[in-house]
Amino acid sequence: CGGGPPPRLIELVGEEAFPGKERSPAKDEWWQVSTIALVVHSDATAQNAAPAIISEYLETLTRRTEEFLRQRCSFHEIVTLPPLSKSGNFSQELKVQGQRLQVPYEILIVFSSREKGGPETIGEATMMTQMGGTVIENSAIVEIGILRVADFKMVFMAQGSGTESLEQLDVPIGSNQPSPTNAREILRARAGQYALDRALSSLGAACQSGK
Repeated sequence: CGGGPPPRLIELVGEEAFPGKERSPAKDEWWQVSTIALVVHSDATAQNAAPAIISEYLETLTRRTEEFLRQRCSFHEIVTLPPLSKSGNFSQELKVQGQRLQVPYEILIVFSSREKGGPETIGEATMMTQMGGTVIENSAIVEIGILRVADFKMVFMAQGSGTESLEQLDVPIGSNQPSPTNAREILRARAGQYALDRALSSLGAACQSGK
């Protein structure tokens, strides 16, 4: 499947929001504002992408992000926007929402991942309990971008990655195990959480250094 997932932020927001290669993002004091908008999106539109994180787990990751932003970045009010539509016109949606709410900045957090897997013999080679099954690994990235609403320019970017693996026996043992489908959804959420925590760490460092 061609390695890890490719970055998606520039594809979703559009190249016009990003500084050219000849110059770095303009210095900005976004960490000093008291109110900021937050958009959390799980993307599955890249080639060979894994399915998106389901809404139940994405909501949990959103709450985790909100708590981090209040504690580490001291944003007093976080306006969490509804999920972006599947129309693909993300750039226009972000512009409209930012202007409607009259917030100076929007934090956009994008999850994406790829999965690989195949049949494996699960269990220690020296044990009698070896069984056939499937091992699946999810490789996730989280991209964070802070958009200045006034001119729709990206003033901060960070990225984190994470991986998680899952062993599924061909003959499940025990009735309290999650279904194969639910187990994969948990896998994607866990890998995404690891990636999110690493990306947020970079964001938190930027917030602290600006104070």
